[in-house]
Amino acid sequence: MSARPRLPLTSLRVFEAAARHESFLRAAEELAITPGAVSRQIKALEADLAVRLFERFNRAVRLTETGERLAVGVRQGITRIEEAVDEVRNPRQQVLAVTAMHSFAARWLVPRLHLFNERHPEIQVLVAASDTTVDLVRDRYDVAIRFGRGPYPGLAAKKLISLFMFPVCSPRLLAETPLDHPRDLANVQLFADVNLAQAEPDWGAWLALAGAPEVNWRRGQLFSNIYLAIEAAVAGRGVALAEAALVQDELAAGRLVKPFDIELLSTYSQWILTLPEKADRPDIRRFRNWMVAQADAEGLRRFE
Repeated sequence: MSARPRLPLTSLRVFEAAARHESFLRAAEELAITPGAVSRQIKALEADLAVRLFERFNRAVRLTETGERLAVGVRQGITRIEEAVDEVRNPRQQVLAVTAMHSFAARWLVPRLHLFNERHPEIQVLVAASDTTVDLVRDRYDVAIRFGRGPYPGLAAKKLISLFMFPVCSPRLLAETPLDHPRDLANVQLFADVNLAQAEPDWGAWLALAGAPEVNWRRGQLFSNIYLAIEAAVAGRGVALAEAALVQDELAAGRLVKPFDIELLSTYSQWILTLPEKADRPDIRRFRNWMVAQADAEGLRRFE
């Protein structure tokens, strides 16, 4: 595959000025060069493109139809270049674009985001909830918070929150149906997330750890998202196997209780992902450090 020819940028800049003024003389004055230099650049561009761009008269020039089409494109291109250079020279306040998975965004990040805003009012954060795979180049997010085991080649990655699981239910359900031993879970509805990743811990793994592998957890209600399972548990309809970070606030407020102290620690974690070239950008660094400090304060960083 042959290389594309280099653009004659100098000639195009001279052409844009001459086309805008419809005058070689006025273009020369603007660019601080001689009219002869303008004429030579235009002739060189015409020779390079093998087209006539101007009709020349004794004391005036006029764009040809081809010249008019080229002038529009060149003017748009120069405007874009000028805007890009201006943005680098005089950066405006950037919006920090963050994408997080729905459950994590709704149940952990967003309820705490005001703490970051209070500490860094100069940084405006946009939170977008999505469970799909993210491309930080194509999708133009600055930070992605994703659930997985890593590694993440080509990205700057930092573990944020450990995944440890335990059953939760409403105080009302616990009062109606005592759960003195994990085997008692056979007497209640168990809520499960059907969209689990490969090797992600499920009810079966927790029940085996708790010494009650005989409990048939597959008969319970299925949900497409752990967020829904937690909501059903808050409503008193059954017991959800929840990730600790997603039920911190409900446990603290008494809307949920933890009937057993047995916790299942997974190799999965919530990760903070950024492009390597952006990793040390001040707003990204501050946001990353705040999230890590917040998770640490809540005891959510228990990595294996």
